[in-house]
Amino acid sequence: MSNHLTLELMTPKGDIAQSIQAIWFAKANFQGEQWLACDGATGVIFPVAGELLLDDHQLLPPYAFQQTSTHASKLTFSENAVFCGIRFNPTVLPELERSAHPIVAKSSLNAIAKTLQQSANLEKFVTLVKSYFTSQHRLNQHNKHSKHLIRNLIELTPLETAYQRAPLSQRQLERQVKEQCGVTPKYFERIYRVKLAKQAIKENPEQSFADIAVECGFTDQPHLIKEFKAIMHVTPAKYRKLLKDAQTKQTKLILR
Repeated sequence: MSNHLTLELMTPKGDIAQSIQAIWFAKANFQGEQWLACDGATGVIFPVAGELLLDDHQLLPPYAFQQTSTHASKLTFSENAVFCGIRFNPTVLPELERSAHPIVAKSSLNAIAKTLQQSANLEKFVTLVKSYFTSQHRLNQHNKHSKHLIRNLIELTPLETAYQRAPLSQRQLERQVKEQCGVTPKYFERIYRVKLAKQAIKENPEQSFADIAVECGFTDQPHLIKEFKAIMHVTPAKYRKLLKDAQTKQTKLILR
């Protein structure tokens, strides 16, 4: 992993955190590429300067929406590229669109992009985004049950237990999550199980993959490797090496 990219990230607090999990700003010091971790969520990216590609598809100004993340994605950028983005929580984007929330209105997104062209940094970007979240623009609770189910899965609650905690039937929840996110609750469970394994590899660099597999709910080590590679596009061993390289070079690792 190289130090091609400088990344700043802010995790929102308060009411805005119900909709947004992260607001970020990036600047490329050199031409390069990074892998973005899979989280089952959606987002919007604002290319400010330079060239930017996501999975080899060019992202053009003023902005580009990211559909539900179901696997790791490759981000390619030119030297001195500047770009930033909003990362929504799972299930939130359809609700924002349904309620005509100003943060997803074309006029709002174009206004944000125009301001960023004039002056771009994380602080200014955060202020711009927050200005569209006021008391008059609260989300309704249409997706509260599917959101609660996914929250349980994020906290690594077994899927069957998460279903039992919800007031709706399993079939209703499956339909809601599929409609809102494009993937099933089962797929979310796979995503967050891999996420747990990533965290275990990061926190316990010497722990065996066989032990990590058992602790994180995989059948065995081959199951861990298969799922990790399917969702992260990298093996657990390669991920561990990337972590060590990033630590040695004191650089940021986006695939985290």
